[in-house]
Amino acid sequence: MFELAPRLLAVLDTGAPVVVATAVSMTGSAPSGVGTSMAVLPGGQVVGTISGGCVEGSLFLTAEQVLETGEAVFERFGFDDDPDAVWAPALRCGGRVEVLVHRVTSDDALLVSALRDAAAGLPTSLAVSLEPGTLGVVVTAPDGCRDRVFVERSDHRPRCVVVGAVETAVAVTNAAAVLGYAVTVVDPRPVFLTDERFPAADERIVGWPTRVFEGLPVDRTTAVVVLAHDDRFDAEVIDQALRRGAGYVGAMGSRSTHERRLAELHALGTPDLDRLRSPIGLDIGARTPAETAVAIMAEVVAVRTSSSGGALTGGSGPIHRVPARVP
Repeated sequence: MFELAPRLLAVLDTGAPVVVATAVSMTGSAPSGVGTSMAVLPGGQVVGTISGGCVEGSLFLTAEQVLETGEAVFERFGFDDDPDAVWAPALRCGGRVEVLVHRVTSDDALLVSALRDAAAGLPTSLAVSLEPGTLGVVVTAPDGCRDRVFVERSDHRPRCVVVGAVETAVAVTNAAAVLGYAVTVVDPRPVFLTDERFPAADERIVGWPTRVFEGLPVDRTTAVVVLAHDDRFDAEVIDQALRRGAGYVGAMGSRSTHERRLAELHALGTPDLDRLRSPIGLDIGARTPAETAVAIMAEVVAVRTSSSGGALTGGSGPIHRVPARVP
């Protein structure tokens, strides 16, 4: 449920309850992962999804029941080889999913606290009982508990550093924010780096990019997107990003620009040049800033999940793979 934290808190802070349905177990092919949630807000508004449409109708009816009674419900969807097993309507993709549906109120102090940490981008976890009689109750000491529990974790919010307040950077910032990144935009020109142009950015830092970058936290979850196309600092920023172990480093520019940058980077002794994504983005024929942002952020996701970024058509094996986890 942590991916819905801001929306849930906005309702809980008014004193109204919400009903959350969370996937606590998945096997086989499924369009989302364990921990994915949908919530039913006051007035029947639905946010989030678990199966992309296969089971949401059934879960909505269950949520209405849980909202009225306050009693948590454990739902199972999918196929089973055991003819005596009781499963609700199947997922079209053939997978199986078990879902906890429970009511959440502002009085659930531990749960609300975890939601606030998740919304702030802080690492947090929450253990919820799946045992009859205590279904949906937050467990304070899951490690020593013999009951069946579901532990949901939220890592720190990954960072996307966008260098260069060009028009494409506006679209990249919006796309990265939608994907859950904390976005920092860096540019030495205050006239371009404004709140009005970059409302989705968490930080807008006016300053010389190489100096600003030195003070930014960078780890393997960080994506560095260099869009400035400025020979005065592009190569040095790329050098810093690769040396500091950013998980994704990409730079805008033509192939000839890339070759010039490579010469500078070789002169700087930059390591791991094979990790540099330049020209930046997947080849989708992008022309507009919005299309280019899609190409760039699609490549960011592909690098994060160690995926090829190619078309699914003509491929083989499961479509929905367990994503590679970044330590």
